[in-house]
Amino acid sequence: YAAEIARAVKTTLILFNSYRLPVPTADVTLLIPSIEELEQNAQENLGRIKKGIQDKYGNELSIQCVSECGFAVDEINRYTQQHKVDMIVVGMQGTGYLSERLFGSTTTDLMKVAACPVLSIDKHVRFKHPKKIVLACDYLKTGDGDILSPLRNFAKLFGSHVYILNVVNPLDPKPELDKTVNDYVSFEDSLEGTEHTFHHIKDEDVVKGINDFAMQRQMDMIVTIPRRHTFFKTIFSEPVTKKMAFHTSLPLLALHE
Repeated sequence: YAAEIARAVKTTLILFNSYRLPVPTADVTLLIPSIEELEQNAQENLGRIKKGIQDKYGNELSIQCVSECGFAVDEINRYTQQHKVDMIVVGMQGTGYLSERLFGSTTTDLMKVAACPVLSIDKHVRFKHPKKIVLACDYLKTGDGDILSPLRNFAKLFGSHVYILNVVNPLDPKPELDKTVNDYVSFEDSLEGTEHTFHHIKDEDVVKGINDFAMQRQMDMIVTIPRRHTFFKTIFSEPVTKKMAFHTSLPLLALHE
């Protein structure tokens, strides 16, 4: 999926891996590999992945391999900031009930803290041009900076239609519709030149509502904005952030304020 995006944008695909030194357990004798050995092993594995991609795409795709020692989220974030990476594409594999709620994953952690957009891809997803994209949002103003710029560029690249979706809990007090309508202007400006429509649905379970809308309308991608307040305080708080990522079978793009 990442290779197809890089090819469409005519940009470089970076294969990134982080590794950590194993921590020996007390009273157990282990032969701990050196940093150099771990680095060599990582580069060899990345090289195999690179060759597989090059066998498919030939020379039309520029590929770099990078491996760093450290915690995955920290190293990925550091690298993206230092090298001004435009997007992180990361895999998401389904996990068990306890793992989902207690531990989460590198992917969901990145969605909350990364310095650039994070695109999560389920292991069963195969690339197709994202012609229909649902943006799940609360219609609040986008604040400082153009948060939706990556989405606008993505939609223009693939000729996508953006469905701006607001999920309302029917048990909540009546929403301030006048304020909602007034705040449309921020999205109109941010998505200028992009085909888009506004949609409202009611559902007590916000994540289920988004997923149901996406499935019924045959969406190709879901986009969210992990705010730290209001509507997305619910989406990106524990454990609902994990729920959104673990339980959607569509590519999930997280933008950041």
